[in-house]
Amino acid sequence: MRVPTFRPATLLIPLVTAAALAFPSAALAAEPVNWRTDYNAARKEAIEKGLSLCVVIGTDNCFYCRKLEGGPLKDAAVATQLANNFIPLKLDANKDPNIAKALKVQLYPTIVLAGADGKIHAFIEGYLEADRLNEAMKRTISTSTTPDWIARDFEQATKALAASEYPRAVSLLKGIIREAADKPVGVKAKQVLAEVEQLAAGRLAKAKELEQAGLTQESLDTLAEAVKTYAGTQAAADAATLMTGLAANPETREKLRSRAARDLLASARQEFRTSKFYDCLQKCEQLGAAYADLSESKEANAIAAEIKNNPERLATACDQMNERTAAMYMTLAEAWSKKGQLVEAVACYEKVAKLCPNTRQGDVAIAQMTKLRANGNATPASLQKP
Repeated sequence: MRVPTFRPATLLIPLVTAAALAFPSAALAAEPVNWRTDYNAARKEAIEKGLSLCVVIGTDNCFYCRKLEGGPLKDAAVATQLANNFIPLKLDANKDPNIAKALKVQLYPTIVLAGADGKIHAFIEGYLEADRLNEAMKRTISTSTTPDWIARDFEQATKALAASEYPRAVSLLKGIIREAADKPVGVKAKQVLAEVEQLAAGRLAKAKELEQAGLTQESLDTLAEAVKTYAGTQAAADAATLMTGLAANPETREKLRSRAARDLLASARQEFRTSKFYDCLQKCEQLGAAYADLSESKEANAIAAEIKNNPERLATACDQMNERTAAMYMTLAEAWSKKGQLVEAVACYEKVAKLCPNTRQGDVAIAQMTKLRANGNATPASLQKP
C-alpha cells in the first residue's frame, strides 16, 4: 500500500487555454457526486461559487487509484463533503500530462485540496483511508471559508452602496481587503472598490472641466461634492488637493471657507442625531478653532456643550474614541511586526485588548498576541483574555 504523503501548500496553476491542453470529454463512471473532468471549467466554477476544489489525479492502470475510487471516494461522509463543499475534479495524468507536470505530481493517486482562490491546502500523495481524507477536507474548508464577520462587513458594504453611503462602503471594503485580500470575498471587494473609485474619478474629471471653462465656483462645488460623497477614495483626496489650489484666490478662499464651515456644521449636526458623539465633538472643536469668527462656530459650541454636559452621551463618545485609538494601535502593531520588533507589537495589541474588551477588535488583538508569542520572540505579558 502506498502511504499518503503531504506536501507544502502552494497555488494551483491558473486557468489554461483549450489550445494548451486537451481535456477528456467522456463522463466518468457514475459516482455519488458530480465529478468534473475539465480543469478550466472546474477552476472557474470554484471561483464563481466560492467553493473549494478537490482534484483527484490518477491513471487508468493504477491499482491504488481504482481502490481509492471504489472505497474512500464513495464513503458517505467524503461524498457529502464533495457534493456540498467542493467542486470535485478527476484528471487522468496520461491524458492531461501538462497539468500533472505543472502540479508536480509524482505518485498516483494524488489528491489536491485547494481554496477557491487557488491556494493549495493539502497535497496528498498515495492512497489513504476515508476518515483521513475526510479530516483533510474539513481542514481545507475551515481554512478557506470566509469568516462570518467578513461576510457581514461585505453585506453591510453592499447595503451602504445601495444607499449611496460611499464613505462607509469604502471603509468596510478596505477593511475586507486588508484582512482577506487572497480570498474570493477580498477579490470581490477590490472589484467593488474599483467601481467606487471610478465614480469618484468621474466627479473629479467634471470639476477639472469646469475649472478649465472658467467656472471656478461650480468647480469648487463639484470638488466639495466629490470630497464629501466619496470620502476615503483616492479621487476624493485628489479633489481636496485641487480645492486647496483653487482657493488661493482671496475672494474664492473666503467663499470656500464659509462653505466649509457650513458643511462641517451640517456634518456635526448629522453625527449628533445619529449618536456619533466623538466625531461630532471633533468637528465642533474644529469649527471653534478654525472658524471662530463665523456664526457656525457658536452653534458648534452649543452642540458640544449638549454632549459634554450629558454623562451618557459623553460615555458613548469615550467608547467611540477608544475604538479609534485601538484601530491606530492595531496599525502600529502591524508596523512594529514588519520591522521584527515583536515586543513592541505585543504591547500595542495589549492596549487594544484593554481598550476594546469583548469586541471583535479585541479578539483579533489577542489572537495576534498569541501568534507572536508562539514564535518565542516576544516577551509574555500578564494580560489574559476576559
